[in-house]
Amino acid sequence: MKTIHGNKLAVIMEMKAKALFSKNFIIMPVFAIGFTFIMKLIYGSIAGSGGMNDQLKGMALSYGALMNITMTGIYCVSAALAEEKEKHTLRALMTSSVNGLEFFLGSLIPVIAMVTVVNAVLVPVVGFRMNGVQWAVYISVSLLAAVASGVIGMIFGIFAKNQITAGTLTTPALLVLMMIPMFSGLNAALGKISDFLFTGVMVQIVENMASGSEKLVNASSIIVIVTEIIAAVVCFLVIYRR
Repeated sequence: MKTIHGNKLAVIMEMKAKALFSKNFIIMPVFAIGFTFIMKLIYGSIAGSGGMNDQLKGMALSYGALMNITMTGIYCVSAALAEEKEKHTLRALMTSSVNGLEFFLGSLIPVIAMVTVVNAVLVPVVGFRMNGVQWAVYISVSLLAAVASGVIGMIFGIFAKNQITAGTLTTPALLVLMMIPMFSGLNAALGKISDFLFTGVMVQIVENMASGSEKLVNASSIIVIVTEIIAAVVCFLVIYRR
């Protein structure tokens, strides 16, 4: 087990946080909030004078959370890592005393925090009401989804030569992780595939809340997310060492 040095971890976290808050990347979480608000307006118009019910609010919330998890967690992380490669700061880190675990955690913690906070902000944006248990489940799954998306973004970032390439490489994954859960309710096959995606689990939990279901999350759903996180982490560490 490699030792984690707090000062090195803090430096990497600070560097990654600055990158996420730069003008190139902060637009994505802001866009997710704006997208959610627009969806609220659209569904509000559909609902008419009766106002939005929980199902419509849940749809707006789940779509906004999907946008945030994928665009902030995957695209921003991969593009930021690709930018470091362009500026040769990544090579300097890899040849320094910073070990893989420190780099991994330092890169992951800021994006987990950003994705989770934005997902929490989306709830009052759509006017969706949650009790304590629902908040706990929603935030917990948002954390797990943020971990999964962040690690996947790091994998794409290592393969990408520059930011343009990062955008090209991540596009298929973004489409799969966003579109399948969005349209899972329209097709049985897509619904089954969505059950095996961490983004699909996120959407399902919000739908369960909106429908008033007592059982918000299944053990199998948590197993899906954890399994995908472990697979992504192992893949990243193998690639980083090479």
